[in-house]
Amino acid sequence: MGKLVVLTLLGAVLALIGERLVAFRQRTNASRAVEPVDLPNCHLIEGLENGSEDIDILPNGLAFISSGLKYPGMPNFAPDEPGQIFLMDLNEQNPRVQALNISDGFDKASFNPHGISTFIDKDHTVYLYVVNHPHMKSTVEEFKFEEQQRSLVHLKTIKHELLTSVNDIVVLGPEQFYATRDHYFTNFFLVLLEMIMDLRWTDVLFYSPREVKVVAKGFSSANGITVSLDKKCFASRMFCLRSPK
Repeated sequence: MGKLVVLTLLGAVLALIGERLVAFRQRTNASRAVEPVDLPNCHLIEGLENGSEDIDILPNGLAFISSGLKYPGMPNFAPDEPGQIFLMDLNEQNPRVQALNISDGFDKASFNPHGISTFIDKDHTVYLYVVNHPHMKSTVEEFKFEEQQRSLVHLKTIKHELLTSVNDIVVLGPEQFYATRDHYFTNFFLVLLEMIMDLRWTDVLFYSPREVKVVAKGFSSANGITVSLDKKCFASRMFCLRSPK
């Protein structure tokens, strides 16, 4: 009788794992064939051979691009090179990218940029906020953009116990932003289990120097986030969050 119970439980567990693996492949389109598409108005942007994770475009047409993300389970084309922030002027007929120099005092060797977002203050100074994963941790780096020098001046590293597994951010004002967390666990094997079992335990945070809190939860790998032009709605692929008055 005892052996029968054990075999029954083992069969149920294996069936559950099998069903979750099939569902995971369906969610990620793992079996989908990718058909080539001819896009005559597109051209290769050289200099981004290590991939581009995120882009944020200023009203004047300048675009910031994060590149070189190293993330567990993802292929990396330059594992020994630090990540970079590139600038591209979309007003040019044939836009090119330029790597932005980062000021001294910042640990450039462990720079691992993910999501990015910009904020322009009243005197038109541009600030760039970058999700960074140094040594596979999560921080948010604040930079000031020096347009004439084509450089970034590092101002501050933002850390908090809730800022773990941060994927993307959207900035509201000085040191104020919403952030998505794409995993509940930080251990690689537990992350795999979380994804396979489709545990909807990830969330969206609001951060400010005075308050850090979860504002939306129950997502399966909360990912990119953006803001509407009127600043009233913050949207991801899975939700729309109304801004508090």
